[in-house]
Amino acid sequence: MAVLVLNAGSSSLKGSLLEAGGSVTIGRAESALGADASKERGVDQAVRHIVDELARGGRPLAVGHRVVHGGTRFREPVRVDSTVLESIEALAEFAPLHNPVAAQVIRTAQALLPDIPQVAVFDTAFHATLEPAQYRYPVPTAWFEEWGIRRFGFHGISVAWSTARAAELLGRPAADLQLVVAHLGNGCSVTAVAGGRSLSTSMGLTPLEGLMMGTRPGSIDPGILLYLL
Repeated sequence: MAVLVLNAGSSSLKGSLLEAGGSVTIGRAESALGADASKERGVDQAVRHIVDELARGGRPLAVGHRVVHGGTRFREPVRVDSTVLESIEALAEFAPLHNPVAAQVIRTAQALLPDIPQVAVFDTAFHATLEPAQYRYPVPTAWFEEWGIRRFGFHGISVAWSTARAAELLGRPAADLQLVVAHLGNGCSVTAVAGGRSLSTSMGLTPLEGLMMGTRPGSIDPGILLYLL
C-alpha cells in the first residue's frame, strides 16, 4: 500500500507516492501553479496532473498534505474534515502565499479521491515545544493575550526530518543530540534543536521573519519603515 504526499508551495505543487512505511519512493511529480487570476484553475489542474501521473504506482491508502501554518490549534497531524479546512483558511492572513493554496489542494484531492483519508501535517507543529521566553515578543502583553501575537516558527517538517536523519547518520538517538538545523531554499530559517525538541527558531508570527531569503527580506530594522514614511 502507498501514501500520496502533496506539498503545496506558493508557485508549485510537488507530489510523491511512498510505500506506506515511507522508506521507499514509488514516484514523484511536480506541476507549476498559475498566477493571480489563473491560480485557482492552475491549482486544480496541478492536483489532477499529479494524481493522474502517480496513479500508475497504485491507488493510495491515504493522502498527506503539508500545511505551512497551524496556529496554536494544530500541534500534530490531523485528519481533515470541514472544520479543519475552515481553520486552515482562517490562518491564511499569517501565511497568505501558502495556506489558501494548501486548502484548495485539499479540496481538489478530496473531490478526486473522495473515499481516501486526507491528513494535514503542519510546519508549525514541531515548534510547539518553544518556551514562552522564545515565543513571546517584547511587546505589550495585550498584544499576546488579545491578538495572539507570538512566534510560531516554520519549516518544522523539514527540521524534524533533518533531526531524524542526523541521528541516523551519527548512530545516536535524537534525544542525545544538540543541533542547529538550517533550512535553505527560497524560504530560509535556522532552528536550535536539543533532545529532539525545538528550542529556538528564526521565523516568527509569519514566514517573513529571520534570515534574508529569495523573495523575503527577513528581519529588518523597523526604523527603516518609519524613515521611509
